[in-house]
Amino acid sequence: MQRKIRQSQTIVPFGVGAIFDLQGESLVACDTFRWGPRGERIQSERLAAVLGVSEFRAAPAVASNAWAAPSAGVPYARFPAWLFCQKCRRMTRWTRALEQSDKAPTCGSCPGKKQLVPMRWIQICPNGHMDDLDWRRWAHSRNTNPEARQCQKDSLFFESVSGKGAGGLDTLQVHCHSCHSRRNLMGITSRGSLKSIGVTCIGRQPWQRWDERADCDEVPLAVQRGASNVYFPLVHSSIEIPNASRADSQSEKALAIKADDFFRPLLGVSEEAPMFDMMVETLVKAHDITPEYVRGLVRDEKQREAGKATTVEATPGDLLGEEWAAFLTELDNSDDPHFRTRHVELARTTKTEVTSLLADRVDKVVLADRLREVRALEGFHRVTPAGSDKLVSVALNHKKTVDWLPAIDVRGEGVFLSLDEGRLAVWEEHGAVRDRVLELEKRLNASFMEPRLRERTGPVLAPRYVLLHTFAHLLIRRLAFESGYAATSLRERIYARSAADPGGASKQAGILIYTAAGDSEGTLGGLVRQGEPPQLQGTVLEALQDAMWCSSDPLCSENLASTFASLNFAACHACTLVAETSCESGNYLLDRVLVVGSDKVPGFFQDVLDAAVEAAGEGIRGIS
Repeated sequence: MQRKIRQSQTIVPFGVGAIFDLQGESLVACDTFRWGPRGERIQSERLAAVLGVSEFRAAPAVASNAWAAPSAGVPYARFPAWLFCQKCRRMTRWTRALEQSDKAPTCGSCPGKKQLVPMRWIQICPNGHMDDLDWRRWAHSRNTNPEARQCQKDSLFFESVSGKGAGGLDTLQVHCHSCHSRRNLMGITSRGSLKSIGVTCIGRQPWQRWDERADCDEVPLAVQRGASNVYFPLVHSSIEIPNASRADSQSEKALAIKADDFFRPLLGVSEEAPMFDMMVETLVKAHDITPEYVRGLVRDEKQREAGKATTVEATPGDLLGEEWAAFLTELDNSDDPHFRTRHVELARTTKTEVTSLLADRVDKVVLADRLREVRALEGFHRVTPAGSDKLVSVALNHKKTVDWLPAIDVRGEGVFLSLDEGRLAVWEEHGAVRDRVLELEKRLNASFMEPRLRERTGPVLAPRYVLLHTFAHLLIRRLAFESGYAATSLRERIYARSAADPGGASKQAGILIYTAAGDSEGTLGGLVRQGEPPQLQGTVLEALQDAMWCSSDPLCSENLASTFASLNFAACHACTLVAETSCESGNYLLDRVLVVGSDKVPGFFQDVLDAAVEAAGEGIRGIS
């Protein structure tokens, strides 16, 4: 049977291993080995090289036209298998043999064929396995009669117990009508509850066959199937920049190509000429590279001679570093279908004290009229987002034969801003700033979210990351009012990751606010128009002024323990937090005090706000 799901949802939030609820049914996405040869190929050489795969594929699309020939989409399996009838409360363990084409499971005992609904609780383990709870064992675990504990009859009922008060788990029970064993659900989600009745991890995913199970010594945990710890996807994304060779134009490989006798003559030959393709092919065979790499190197060299070459070099394979270099470089890419940028001024109007202070802190403003982003799902965790050793691959145990990852490509627009490195470095050295971020880093080190967040922050949590991350949230909230896009459709990309070797890479300090859609034409241009001068200057000032006050102050501004593991300081839903789809770090590592300042901690934009308040004739200074 077929159910409809958007292609983008096959990556997040309903990618491989995730539970998908639809019209009373509960399904789980199967691994990519079961996709077979289906799926549209997506090109992203940079991302493929980093992840070590040959290619990416989008989920196969199913035609919505009723007259179109039937086709297979992404495989999903029914999970959990234990279902119950809301009328008679009888529990049924559903199997594939009971499935009927294009029909939901129904109760065979009740007149009218009532639709069965899935049980709410399942079991998961830290190794990423997931399975149904053994409800038979749970129902008989409190019965002291040896014969009753061996009961295997299919006569389980999921019942509500009257007279138990407020309706907690003690008011729900699994009752065997054959031997009259019963047990309520009180304590089912506590750690060790399944171990106490002898339940172990099966070592497989719900759609796998019994012979595909693996040995697992982890203790399973009972959770609700909609719990947040059931699924932690690991998604990688890349903004596709035009010349893949540009970021490492001074690498050993690039220099060897430039030294070849065929390279220099290429600079004088038109790319449309047949001779150009022949010379490119000669270099491809000689240096074992792609034609796109050679063409990109030729374009970069021409721009270098014209004074428009790459101004920032990036380490090859560093996706964010290469994007950072691409945004900072003024390029003649007006005909590029995937990456079209323009460098503009923050404002063209007569400068005041306020606008001058703001302009001194913002280094560059780049408008991206066209962007293409590729998002790929590598795997997932359960229980906690652990390290790579516990990552469950989207291909499971078929990685050797499935050398690709599921992905989507989206197109849109964006606004890129970078901060002045000199002023930022001085601000970061302030003792109060460093002490505040150091306390946040201690909490990060002790948090279960550390492995996932370190991919964003780098080995050290720098003050600039918290500053830029918070600043990006403030801009998203303000742009949602003025750009014509909903806040949930705007996304952030933070360029502030610390380097393992401080001397090995240029420091980054920028943000990209962008929106992207699966349509081939991208989005409508409202975000870029809001980035044109002088609109962006006003938007930034209004976003900073919004951050000065929160409806939850002083509780919010003085808060030092927000969200799980206290990974936020002065940040809440009323002032800073955005939709989960918009934030790359799950709404962690936020602090608006670092943006606007307080009596004890200087904010990076505090002087701008002080001047704005003074110009308005008020005597208010930041967060008190």
